[in-house]
Amino acid sequence: MPRTHTMRTFSRAIFVLLHLILSAVIIALLFHPSADGSTIHFVQSGYSSRPSTFEPRKDLQQSLTISPDSDELVQNPKLLERILEDPYVYFRYINTPFAQAVCIRFQEYLGEIPNVNLQGDAHVENYAITERGRGLTDFDDATIGPMVLDLVRFGVSIHLACRANGWEDNAEEIVDSFLSSYGAALENPLLTIPPPELVARIRARFSTDRERALAERQELMEPLGEPLENFKSGYKQYVDQMKVQHSDLPSYFFDIKKAGRLKMGIGSALDEKYLLRVEGATKANEDDLMLEIKEARGLHGISCILLCKVNPMRPIVIQARLAHEPYLYTGFIFVAGNKGSRTGKTFWVHEWYDNYHELSIRTSFQTPKDLRDIAVDVGAHLGLGHPRNISDTDSSGLRATLASTLEKLRVEIEQTISDLARQTVAAWQQFRREATTGKTGTSRN
Repeated sequence: MPRTHTMRTFSRAIFVLLHLILSAVIIALLFHPSADGSTIHFVQSGYSSRPSTFEPRKDLQQSLTISPDSDELVQNPKLLERILEDPYVYFRYINTPFAQAVCIRFQEYLGEIPNVNLQGDAHVENYAITERGRGLTDFDDATIGPMVLDLVRFGVSIHLACRANGWEDNAEEIVDSFLSSYGAALENPLLTIPPPELVARIRARFSTDRERALAERQELMEPLGEPLENFKSGYKQYVDQMKVQHSDLPSYFFDIKKAGRLKMGIGSALDEKYLLRVEGATKANEDDLMLEIKEARGLHGISCILLCKVNPMRPIVIQARLAHEPYLYTGFIFVAGNKGSRTGKTFWVHEWYDNYHELSIRTSFQTPKDLRDIAVDVGAHLGLGHPRNISDTDSSGLRATLASTLEKLRVEIEQTISDLARQTVAAWQQFRREATTGKTGTSRN
């Protein structure tokens, strides 16, 4: 064998080894095990839901109020306009202060609430339907923490969805079905929920024309604002990870054919995002693949969660535990240079599906039953995924503790959902008043 080939083979082996070591270190730092071998369990010292310090209990409506004069909104008038139009959009935008309000509301119970895998932004419009599966998506805020964060947030989204459709009288019943489904999944880890009728109706509209689907996705791309070669230098990290994880793929599978910025979303509207069209299994256009590169965000400001630092492995690991159909091609990129807007940032990467439909509270539901069916599906989804791989030693014990905690706190959870739904709407109304007249009451116009 020629010496140059031997050296290339040796170098490749060294790279693979270093990559595996780096990934292991990241995962170890993110989810380090305890001395008894369990991963993260609520009974271990240092892993209680209760943080070391708490800010005083305060008016929760006020804590949900943000200023329309913030730099982020002033510099993004289209986003501000969307938030002004609808309390649900406002609710989606204030996820961090909302989560902290839940921490405060449950502060006296946090020492006894087990930590779980949290989706982190569980709400009705984060339920997506694809040709592969259905369920909660968008794991940018995924973390480890008390189950009430996901339960209350999704419950409030039910109330707001009912408000938008004139079904206020159905809200409490649907929340009850959601929580009951969650409890049933805790008690039976083999529980299966058939796809809701709404899912079948939406899938019936899916296109089988791949080239059309790819073209529609590509239309979302905006100019990069920098040479493509500069972008590829960071992207190579991800490609090298995929070659290790998917050694059966052709060498050109992740070659970039088209790249652009992606500007969409509410809670993630200000995050840096990119959309890539890559070669896929063959050189033919119809089997190309779309990838999204998303800025990894920190979750600072939420006092009762365990993982808040910027780390791309956080959404990758949690979505693998929670999602009905985890992404196939997840990876990460670290950018530490001084070039462009990506300086000192980290990103996580996943594929896009051809047919991807996120629910809308105003257009997706024909009847309250449609919303109830989705709530039951999500309840089971969270009940099965919350305790998954949290404890390697006694998963049944953790599920039993979660079930008993749900029973003990159910009235408080339901009351919190009802209270925060009203307070979210009131905070949005205050936001609109301030945006229209200013805090002094003087018209801005």
